[in-house]
Amino acid sequence: MSLFDDGLRVVSPPVRTARRVEIYFDGGCLGNPGKKYGSFQVKLDGKEILKRSRADFGFGTNNEAEFNALKLALDEAVAWFGAAAIDLKNMALVVETDSTIVRNRLVVKNVIFKKYPSSQRMFALASECLCLMNQFGKFSVVWKGRANNVERFGH
Repeated sequence: MSLFDDGLRVVSPPVRTARRVEIYFDGGCLGNPGKKYGSFQVKLDGKEILKRSRADFGFGTNNEAEFNALKLALDEAVAWFGAAAIDLKNMALVVETDSTIVRNRLVVKNVIFKKYPSSQRMFALASECLCLMNQFGKFSVVWKGRANNVERFGH
């Protein structure tokens, strides 16, 4: 059904905006480098659909643990939406992090030099995350202070 605003011009009805997916995550290490772990929470339109606490990621750095937690969240979210037959292109993804390194690398504000093995791992993790994030209609990365994640995940 079309609407007429002055009898001469057709005005389209308002288009429904994309659904909103939010990913909150945090990673850490016992020692740095050390035993990596991470947690995440995924919300769809404000309602929690997935949550994982203290997943183990092996040995590595704190920054790697941050990316591991995000990658796990993205992997599980993409699988969940696929099983529910929900098209990711209709979704707006918001990723919230307390890591400036993660934020900067995801929005391509700093370059990852692949000179050392740990740098190569960070480059691979960042690339994998971006590949998954680009499946969504649009995405943004928001930095928020550490207190939000401590309250949400306890670490």
